[in-house]
Formats: sequence, structure tokens, C-alpha cells
Amino acid sequence: MSKALELAKYYFDLSNQSDFSEIEKIFDQSSTFCARDGVIYLGVQDIMAMQRLHHGSYSTLKWIVNEVEEVKPGIIRFDFDFEGTTQGGESVRMSGVEFVVVDRGIIRHIDVRSQ
Repeated sequence: MSKALELAKYYFDLSNQSDFSEIEKIFDQSSTFCARDGVIYLGVQDIMAMQRLHHGSYSTLKWIVNEVEEVKPGIIRFDFDFEGTTQGGESVRMSGVEFVVVDRGIIRHIDVRSQ
């Protein structure tokens, strides 16, 4: 397994734990994140603010990885299902594809797309 694939899988594990202190270590100021609504976040501080807001809107949440593949060196594609319960008690389920671009041990870009 490549280091890029290991790091991308680690990111999903950390996300399922809402471990923001560890997630923050794998982004830097030039990292970007394109959410499924098309909003783009630039830099670790912007990305982490979005992550905290997103995770905080759920009482429970998890991503289930159905398939993962390194489509090109450093570019990892995840097919996933998301399940969560909002703070208001509403059940949320969605499926999507997420591309994680890794370079020199840092996540450089994430692109989330709904299916």
C-alpha cells in the first residue's frame, strides 16, 4: 500500500472519530477542500472551521468506505456512504465519491461529489 493511500485512509478513520487535532496535522496552508455543495475552502484553518461546523451539526455521523483505489500516484478515489443523525434528530444518508490528493505526506486537495 502506498504512503498516499495510507494517509487518505487514515483521514477517513480520523473523520469517523471527529479527531480534529489529528486531522489538522495532515493539511497545511495551501491545502484546498471542495465540498459537495461546491464551496471551496483554502488552508488548514478554513478547512478545520468547516469540518468542526459540519461534524457539530450531527449527534452521530460516520462514513462507510465501499471502495478505495489509488487511480493515479497520489490521487485516491473513495466510494462512500454517509450516515448521520442531526442535532435535531433527523436521519441523513447519502452516497458519494471523494478524491483525496496527497503529496509529500500532506493532503493537498479533497473533492467531494454526491452520487
